[in-house]
Amino acid sequence: MDLLIMANQKPSPVDYGFGGHVGWVVSGIISGIAGSMAFGAILGLFYPNVISVTIPSLYGLEPGGSLGFWLHLLHGLILGVIYAFVVTRELVLRILVLNTNSASNLGPNTRLILAGAIYGLAVWIAIPLLALPVWTSITGSTDPAFPTATVGSLAGHFIFGVTLGFLFSILVRIPEKFGG
Repeated sequence: MDLLIMANQKPSPVDYGFGGHVGWVVSGIISGIAGSMAFGAILGLFYPNVISVTIPSLYGLEPGGSLGFWLHLLHGLILGVIYAFVVTRELVLRILVLNTNSASNLGPNTRLILAGAIYGLAVWIAIPLLALPVWTSITGSTDPAFPTATVGSLAGHFIFGVTLGFLFSILVRIPEKFGG
């Protein structure tokens, strides 16, 4: 479809080629879960009890079993869909996919990966640094071992974002007219 869309129609991600075999929503889900698995590996190295103990306790649930793991994957799924939604909106799409002077030497896949990395860092600021202190003060579920403003948490969120952007760029179809 051409970029010139009738005035009474709103463009959708499919109008710009973000269809692929599974579509942008499923691509966001798959990419978000994979990103949270990569992040979970980082957490497992630096903070082995965060997934199994701390994450369930944030919801007032008893730690144990695989509940924390499934909650962690659910977080990644939700964040993956949010990323997919944001990067497939017209304003962001024009920056990421269409050639711009500042990023003309980077392909759209590379730009989606960079957007994922920036998104991972934004998630790190929004959730562990801003939202979690408020949440734990309301619920009273504080864990001094919870990694908020640590290098491991920052690295994990960055790895989440890069993995998310990388897989998303592979799973969606970007047509040639947009550099794909």
